[in-house]
Amino acid sequence: MGFVAPRPATPACAYNRGCPTCCLFVFSLSMTTGSNFPEHGARAMLPALRRAVVKVLAASDPPDYEQPWQTTGVEHATGSGVIVETRRGLRILTNAHVVENQVFLEVRRFGRSNKFVAHLEGIGHDCDLALLRVDKPEFFEGAEPIPIGGLPSLADRVTVLGFPIGGDRLSVTEGVVSRIEMVPYTQSQRRLLAIQIDAAINAGNSGGPVAKDGRLIGLAFQALEDAENIGYVIAAPVIEHFLADMDNGVFDGFPSLGVYAQPLESRSHRQALGLPQEHRGVLINQVAYEGSGYGVMRRGDVLLSVDGVPVSSDGTVSFRRGERIDMTHVAASRHVGERIPVTVWRGGVELTCTLKLKPPKLLVPENRHEAKPEYLLYGGLLFAPLTRDYLKTWGEDWWESAPRHLLALYENGVRTRERREVVLLQKVLADEVNRGYHDMESMVITRVQGQRIRCMCDLHDALARADGDFVRFTTADHMEIVIDRQLAAQRHAAILERYGVPQDTSEGLPDGCAAA
Repeated sequence: MGFVAPRPATPACAYNRGCPTCCLFVFSLSMTTGSNFPEHGARAMLPALRRAVVKVLAASDPPDYEQPWQTTGVEHATGSGVIVETRRGLRILTNAHVVENQVFLEVRRFGRSNKFVAHLEGIGHDCDLALLRVDKPEFFEGAEPIPIGGLPSLADRVTVLGFPIGGDRLSVTEGVVSRIEMVPYTQSQRRLLAIQIDAAINAGNSGGPVAKDGRLIGLAFQALEDAENIGYVIAAPVIEHFLADMDNGVFDGFPSLGVYAQPLESRSHRQALGLPQEHRGVLINQVAYEGSGYGVMRRGDVLLSVDGVPVSSDGTVSFRRGERIDMTHVAASRHVGERIPVTVWRGGVELTCTLKLKPPKLLVPENRHEAKPEYLLYGGLLFAPLTRDYLKTWGEDWWESAPRHLLALYENGVRTRERREVVLLQKVLADEVNRGYHDMESMVITRVQGQRIRCMCDLHDALARADGDFVRFTTADHMEIVIDRQLAAQRHAAILERYGVPQDTSEGLPDGCAAA
């Protein structure tokens, strides 16, 4: 949930889970001149750095969002990782996209021939990080965990280690820091702190450590599409945030303000709002239902400061000396559950409120990792929530080929009390009970039996309470679908058997409804 534009449909980076050829894209950096520290110093630290680098071998079984009751089959991929010290002992830090949907993991140290079984201890898709545990102590013998450092400066030279293009030999290369900013992480589309490096792009180096002066300043994780020598590193503060979250064994995610805002760079606009000359800030256009700002900030407020940090009219805040960064960094640098002050301009008065920080509340969720897809089958009508995962079933260029009305909801839809998620008639499993509707797909359902459908739980409850001879569904474009209730009950078992559906409702959906 960010400043100005909610979310672009076009991925900002080359890594895209929908593309089998680039799902583990990161970098092998080319040698560059202009070092900010002596070359011999970097080389002296290489033995210790090399001993901490790990190759990760993952077998995964991703869900199938076109047939949500099944998976797509086992896939194999390789990535890189690094040994770090945590409060629970030595662990392997890698990218979440390397191990997502994993069913079996192995790891191998640099310079070693034997592989060890690893276990996923924690994963944060927001920040594209995962923590692996190896139970055999001999795996870590002779290894020195890399201590976590701070943010580098622009033009600093950094060392990148990993196993690009699936190779068994370690690659050690160098590059120069060219930018530090908030970047959409392709794994989650969350805007978090990242370091840009001049880089040549290769696959397999995902999760590899990026070091400066022997300290970990980040993890390689993605590259910019249609650009040469531009790669990104997950910044050390993001890694520290993730590891602190994992101290209790649960990843709570990165909070957001839960508002959408626009710049106030126009002087006439600021004057029309009655802002004093010295006040800048941004105009809040929408507040997400149940987000951090819900019930505290309002549409039409001018956000002047966050956690005591003044917000400029272009939506940036002071970062380091001479540097500015997007205001979303302030909330993202804190933890879920913390309380922070925000100052707003409302009705000609400056007010200070307190927010309890929460993760983003999105109308259309980003990828639902590590969870089976939700679905509900009734009379051969397959219903599911709209998610980015479903949009990606349109292929590598899904942001161009998916239906425009669904993309519009993904890009601009905001969660409200009246609609907490978008419920779709995904497709129709053809049967005599649903004749006349076989070509319907990707239709937004707004009502069942006249009841407003705010989420999948509402759909489940409405169907459970349905009586009479017919069940009537209404779509967002006012089309109607009518199913014979008795015939649907009679044909239920036959439809499940014909299409190989093990059960008509995904696991957890009824329980989730009871808790909603």
